[in-house]
Amino acid sequence: MTGSPQPSPPPDVPGLLRRLLADDPGRPRLTWYGPGGERVELSAKVLDNWVAKTANLLVDELDAGPGSRIALVLPAHWRTVTWLLATWSTGACAVLPEATAGPEAAAEVGRVDVLVAADPALLLAAGRPGSPAGSPVTVGVALPALAMAFGPDLPPGALDAATGVRSHGDVFVPFVHPVPGDPALTGPAGTLVHGELLPAARQAADEAGWPDGVRLLTDGDLRHTVRDVLGALARSGSVVIHHDIAGLAGDALAALCRQEGITNSVPAGPR
Repeated sequence: MTGSPQPSPPPDVPGLLRRLLADDPGRPRLTWYGPGGERVELSAKVLDNWVAKTANLLVDELDAGPGSRIALVLPAHWRTVTWLLATWSTGACAVLPEATAGPEAAAEVGRVDVLVAADPALLLAAGRPGSPAGSPVTVGVALPALAMAFGPDLPPGALDAATGVRSHGDVFVPFVHPVPGDPALTGPAGTLVHGELLPAARQAADEAGWPDGVRLLTDGDLRHTVRDVLGALARSGSVVIHHDIAGLAGDALAALCRQEGITNSVPAGPR
C-alpha cells in the first residue's frame, strides 16, 4: 500500500499562512526576546491576524501591490516579521538596506514607495523632498514590545503603524496577485522574485537539514530572513528570535534552548 499523497507546497506567503493556520491555529509560530527582557509569542492564528491587518493597511492606505517597493529599515523584532510577511502577501517587493538607522540607511534605500522604520530621524529625513530616499510615504514602527502608539517622536506626516494596523481587518484577501517574475525581495544578497521566494526558502531548509516542525533559534537578521523565517515556517515549524544570541553565556543559551524546545539554531552575526 502507498501512503496518503502529500499536500502540494503552498505557492505563496498567504498560502503558507493558511497552511499553518489549518495545521494548528494555537501552535506558537513566532517568539521574540527583546533587549528589555520582553518575550512576545504569536500563535499561527495571532501571526496570521497581524499579517492580515498589516497587509490591509498597506493596500488600503498605501496602495501597495505588485510593483510597489517597501523599504523595511527595522531591527530583529516580531513586528519586523509581520511587516515582511505582509509586504509579500500584497505582492510588493521588500527592500532591505544593509544599515538599520541613520543617514547610511537613507542613502541605501534608493527609490521606494513606502519607508517603514523605527528611527525618527530617518523617517524625518526620508520624508523630505530632495532627500536621498526621494519622498516616500513614511511609516513609524514602535519597538516597545506591546506599544499602542509610536509616541511624541513620530515626525509630522508619518503614519503611526501601532495605531494604524489595529484599525484594519483581520482577514486579508489579495485582489491582485504578483506574477512569478515580479520582484519580492531586494537586499545586500541580491534580488528574489515572487516565484523564487518559497522555493528558495524550502531549498535553504533542506540544505540546513531542518526537520519538519523545526523550532529554530535565530538572531532575526533580515538579510537571512528567507532561510531563517520562511524556511522554518515552510517546514511547518516555528521561529524564536533573540536580539543578542552572541551575548548569551553558555548556561543562559542552554537554558533558553531547553525552555523554548529549540531543535536547531543558526549562528548569530554575519554568515
